[in-house]
Amino acid sequence: MMMKQIQRAGWAVKVLILSEKLHSVTAQFDQMRAIRFQDAINRAMPRRKLKRETVSKSADISIPNKSDIRELDEIQPEPLTVQQQILDDETRALQVELTSLLDTVQQTETKMVEVSALNHLMSTHILHQARQIEHLYEQAVEATKNVELGNKELSQAIRRNTSSRTFLLLFLFVLTFSILFLDWYS
Repeated sequence: MMMKQIQRAGWAVKVLILSEKLHSVTAQFDQMRAIRFQDAINRAMPRRKLKRETVSKSADISIPNKSDIRELDEIQPEPLTVQQQILDDETRALQVELTSLLDTVQQTETKMVEVSALNHLMSTHILHQARQIEHLYEQAVEATKNVELGNKELSQAIRRNTSSRTFLLLFLFVLTFSILFLDWYS
């Protein structure tokens, strides 16, 4: 009986330790998620800066002086519009790509926040359950003590009953012989 109590106590302690570890792992997970999110933002920002720099460099390279522009306008009016259209198409493609990337990141962030919230909720429930288990364990130990005390009382009552029965039989035996003796004597 005592061994079972010790095993139950060990189990309750293990549950408490595991729930505390789960809570600390959840906190670490939240920190790591924030760090990964910040790294993803930092990685995305240099790409945008690099793309802006390459567009501005290409714009600097392609801008000739005013006399060249007049010559180009007179000689080649179509290539400038084609080049502008190509740049517009690339810009639109980059915008679409960045928009889809942003949507994906936002969806992933939303899912991670939901997972984190669920994980936190689960760890909270586990801690609550650990407290309930500890309370139930204490009640079980108290009930076991009460049962043991009840068993002792029952064994004492059985002994008292046996001794009282013996005393009653002895009393009746003595009384019977006393009556027989008084009957014989008279």
